[in-house]
Amino acid sequence: MSSHLSKSQLWALALGDVLLHNNRVHFTCQYDLARSGAEGDRINQEVLVDAWDIRDESSAWRVLNWLTVEGGHRVKFDRLRSGLPLMTPQQQNRYISSIQDEFSAVELLIIQRYHRYLPTAGILAWDLGRAAFICHLCMTFGHIQQEEAWHYLMQNAQLIQQSYASWEEYGMAYIIGRQFWAKELEDEVTAGHIRHIRHSLNQSDSPWRILSWDMELEFQAAKIGH
Repeated sequence: MSSHLSKSQLWALALGDVLLHNNRVHFTCQYDLARSGAEGDRINQEVLVDAWDIRDESSAWRVLNWLTVEGGHRVKFDRLRSGLPLMTPQQQNRYISSIQDEFSAVELLIIQRYHRYLPTAGILAWDLGRAAFICHLCMTFGHIQQEEAWHYLMQNAQLIQQSYASWEEYGMAYIIGRQFWAKELEDEVTAGHIRHIRHSLNQSDSPWRILSWDMELEFQAAKIGH
């Protein structure tokens, strides 16, 4: 990755900072794998190939379009979210208790617990946060062209900025989306996710501290390589 990314480009990549940081790809190194000391071969194999079955341009866009155009996990979340609040709390509890499938019940419990804290965009943060991470890797490993990748990243960044009010709100939506995907509601796990997001919000060298949420996003093409 070029060492001369604009603030707007860094903002777009910062949407995927949780996963990038977990893979040792750091904002302070402008998310450059080599400069960060990240293990490129391992990331390519474990993340793109094993986790997402991305091996070429076609498979890369299949995944990226699923996360954005097709709606990712938010399609099911929004469908369930639209129905549950129509019931009283007592009706909700009875309905959820009647569901035989444990994972389906957990999905509804997550929505019951958190839906009032989310804006209309719901868990868009979860889908587009992963999209930023995956797009960055696909561009880095040559699966997609840089011009197309940056167009995709900046479009997503502008949509996210319009959909949430702050990095705090974005981070909360990301956590809720992750729990919905994982179908987990244990308090200990939830607390762990919250600690991770708080770290991103409070660490002095975190992009979520350095880059203003409402900064004007402008696109300028960047080049791969040095």
